[in-house]
Amino acid sequence: MTILDRTQAPPFRLSSDYSLAQPETFKLSNGVELFAFRELEQEVVKLELVFEAGKWYEPKMGVSHFTSQMLSKGTEKRNSFQIAEVIDTLGGHLEINQGYDVVTVSLFSLRKNIVAALDIVIDLLINPSFDGEELRLMKEIFTQGLRVNNGKTSVVASKDIRSAIFGKNHPYGSSVEEEDVKKIERKDLRTFFLDRFSLNSAFLIGKLSDSEMSEVIGMLPPSLSHRKERSKFERVPGSSVLVPRPTSVQASIRLGKKCLPKSDSKEYFDAVMFNHILGGFFGSRLMKNIREEKGLTYGIYSSMNHLLRDSFWVIGAEVNQQNAGRAIEEIKHEIKVLQDELVSEQELEIARNYFIGSWQSENSTLFSVAEKVKNTHLYGLSDNYYTSLMEHIQKITPLQIQSAAASFGSSDLIEVRVG
Repeated sequence: MTILDRTQAPPFRLSSDYSLAQPETFKLSNGVELFAFRELEQEVVKLELVFEAGKWYEPKMGVSHFTSQMLSKGTEKRNSFQIAEVIDTLGGHLEINQGYDVVTVSLFSLRKNIVAALDIVIDLLINPSFDGEELRLMKEIFTQGLRVNNGKTSVVASKDIRSAIFGKNHPYGSSVEEEDVKKIERKDLRTFFLDRFSLNSAFLIGKLSDSEMSEVIGMLPPSLSHRKERSKFERVPGSSVLVPRPTSVQASIRLGKKCLPKSDSKEYFDAVMFNHILGGFFGSRLMKNIREEKGLTYGIYSSMNHLLRDSFWVIGAEVNQQNAGRAIEEIKHEIKVLQDELVSEQELEIARNYFIGSWQSENSTLFSVAEKVKNTHLYGLSDNYYTSLMEHIQKITPLQIQSAAASFGSSDLIEVRVG
């Protein structure tokens, strides 16, 4: 019998297969594409409808949020309690998420009940009542949450950095405040819904037969597609912000600027790896320096944040007030070191393995694969985007990372400090 030597770790093998399962594509009667992943073994189905109705399109602050969240609060036939009860009885679950660019309506259901559950969702999307009392309660709850969040330095710092990068009147830089909530009326929601809830695409995950697929597709009405021209907004960047909070022990710091948009380019792939090494994972430069060596924070990160029409880079941490200035200096120091010195092959190998391994771990379910395929569709990327990214990361050199670091100079970084 062979005895395992447990003092030695098993050999590390990095997979070279970065391909993702590809969906079947169906055309709805209105020309919108539905992407279906039918290899799922479990008897569950997820149907996600993507609408071009995010914050980008709203004529009045907060209208997109309240319109999307009010969809499940009643129709001409059912009130909010009846809707929740029926979906729950069918073993289903409904999620409605509003973002900067899109609103997603996701239905989770047992396979045998998908038609009955979808019938409820279609009713929400065709006959929403936007009940006045439900809206009043939702505005009240939202306002209470807003007051709590505005007392948190981390929330305020994150809002302020977006505002400073894009401008307070830009959809990506603005934030809903109490005065905006007060101005929202029921008629605003109905008008926005009729004008703006345009179906961009649909994604289905579930082991449906051809006949079941046909029935689901046939239930999605043509009226869900009524596209209008997109608005255009000028980015008006601000300047660094200091929001003193003398009574606060903690200070939240954010450093940010615009960055490269998500794309298939080698330049972008280099930038992704530079960000990863700087502050994208637990073993990053920022974590080693500012957390482990200096003990200035429990956690610090850097991230490239991509929206459909722009992208921005943010470095963030929560520190004691007296350490805020020093933490900012150390952040800029680490950026400059990556600009001036080549990353060692050992550090690059560790970062690369973590990046690729994490990505492969994320794709352990068909649901996560579908999410990545959805992103390639929304961002207009090629079908082999992730394969190209992983292959590039596997071969990236220290010189390429140094070159990418040059475009992330700290001289034009906008600084936000709250606390």
